[in-house]
Amino acid sequence: MRLSRLHAHVRAHDWFAVTIDFVIVVLGVYVAVWVSNQQAAREWAQRTGKVVAALRQDLRDSIAVGRIFEQKLEPALAAFAAARERGETPAPVFLRVSGSDTPPRSPCLGALQAQIAELIDPTLLWELCFYYDERDGIGEKFVRYTVFTENEILPRMKEDPRVFYTEDRKRLAAAFDAHMDRLQEWRRDTATLHQWARCLDDRLREPSKAGPSCRPSVGGTIDVGVPK
Repeated sequence: MRLSRLHAHVRAHDWFAVTIDFVIVVLGVYVAVWVSNQQAAREWAQRTGKVVAALRQDLRDSIAVGRIFEQKLEPALAAFAAARERGETPAPVFLRVSGSDTPPRSPCLGALQAQIAELIDPTLLWELCFYYDERDGIGEKFVRYTVFTENEILPRMKEDPRVFYTEDRKRLAAAFDAHMDRLQEWRRDTATLHQWARCLDDRLREPSKAGPSCRPSVGGTIDVGVPK
């Protein structure tokens, strides 16, 4: 309709009306493009916002699970230490989780595939991916820990607990003592992960802004076996 009127004004050499019609057409196209872009931006913000919210929820779930583990492990380890002080031979403490022993896969690749990288500060994004890589690695260590629990500890739980000790009953047998060490190591690792997760969750309140690093010191304890 507007274009037909423009053509009519051109044929009539009514240049003032032509100018008005032209401005109206250009403004109409501009407004239509602006509205379309605004709608696309809203849809993008909603979609990426949901991904960020899912990441934050995953971090909070990890922290919550860690609290449950700690609430169960701390009294169990304290009871074990107290029993040893009394000269008793309690079974070694172990941690067993119902359901699958396989930890959830990292969502970092999915976030990248969803192009959320455009929404998150690059340094924060890499720290998120590093965090999930570490969580995956610690989860794999827990799977190996669980295999030993299932194969070596649980089958002996109905026996005399002295089967877990050396003949003089002064200490746990080497394999079970090492298993307890692995539990303490896993406990320290997960405590670091949960502190890391709390920091990342806080950073994700404003994911596009740069901020302080959440990464803990890298490397941890390094054991080197030296032949005797």
